[in-house]
Amino acid sequence: MSSNTQSTPKTRLLVADDNPFILDLVQVMLNKLNHPEAVFATNGLEAVTAWKTQPFDMILMDCQMPEMDGYEATRSIRKLESETTTNHPAIIVAMTGDATQRNRVLCREVGMDLLLPKPFTISDFKILIESEPTTLRSAEK
Repeated sequence: MSSNTQSTPKTRLLVADDNPFILDLVQVMLNKLNHPEAVFATNGLEAVTAWKTQPFDMILMDCQMPEMDGYEATRSIRKLESETTTNHPAIIVAMTGDATQRNRVLCREVGMDLLLPKPFTISDFKILIESEPTTLRSAEK
């Protein structure tokens, strides 16, 4: 009897940020963590379009982006999730330099589950993408 000892991360990840440095940083962190490549979007409209083509377990969403900001993209994704039974709700994580209580409340109101303050470390990132969804959903409530 043989067993598969190789661990494969299960998180299907979408990263939406208009800053090429942040996108590169996330890719480097994913590589260091041996995580499958994520799907990248450079604005909220691209994030919503990507969500329509495949389900994601987690979406890292910058709040301030051109075309459609992260708040509106989150509202759109949550609306689409409510209209379909084929996709499970994604964990949407606000990636922002604004970690004030006021912004945390706004993020919750639009449907984001967590807030990952910028700048973040690889340790913060690892905990986030390797945590069980149920743990994450209750983390900031």
